[in-house]
Amino acid sequence: MAFPSDTPGAMWERGGVACWITPHSLGFDVELRNGSGIAFLRKSTATSDAALNEAEYLRLLMGADAIPSSHAQLRPFVLLVDNDAENCDAFTEALRGVGVRALGVKTGQDALKLARDLTPDLIVIDYTLPDLGGAEVCRRLRDDPETEPLPIIAVTGAAEALQRQGCVADAVLSKPCRLDTFIAAAQLFLRPAASD
Repeated sequence: MAFPSDTPGAMWERGGVACWITPHSLGFDVELRNGSGIAFLRKSTATSDAALNEAEYLRLLMGADAIPSSHAQLRPFVLLVDNDAENCDAFTEALRGVGVRALGVKTGQDALKLARDLTPDLIVIDYTLPDLGGAEVCRRLRDDPETEPLPIIAVTGAAEALQRQGCVADAVLSKPCRLDTFIAAAQLFLRPAASD
C-alpha cells in the first residue's frame, strides 16, 4: 500500500486534537497534536501500513470521526471473541502473519460493543464466554441491523450446542482447529490484504 505522503493535512481531528502522519527516512511518525500544532504524543512505525493502523487505533480511542476514505486503505480487520488467552493469541498471530489486523476480546459484552464501534470485516467467536454465551452474542449480532451483515465464524468444541441455541454463523470450525485451516476459512470472508 502506498502512503499518500504528498497529501498534507490531518488524518482526523477531535476536540482540538489532530492526528498527523509524517514520513521520514526511517519510516513514519504518528503524532497527536494540540490546537497549536504541538505534538504531545508520537509513535514511530516502520511502514505506512503500520502508521495508518496506529492512526486508526488512536482515532478509536479518541472517539473521532472516521478517517476520510482517501486515507482508509487499512488492512482487513478481524474481531476474535475467545476467553482462552492462549487460543486467542495463536489465532491473532496467525492472522497478523497473513497481513490481517486482529483484536482479541474475552467477553461477549466487549464483542457486541466493538462489533458496532469497529465494524470488523469478520468476527470469530467461541461458544464458552464468561458473561454471555457465544450463541447469545451471535444472535444479538444477527438481530442488530448494524452488525447483521458481518460474517461470523464460530470456532468451538460445542458446534452442535451453538447451532441448537440459534447461532447463525457463516462457518463453524471445531476445536481443536489447525491454524492453517482457520486461516483458510477466514480468508474466504476477507478482502485481500493491502501491501506496502
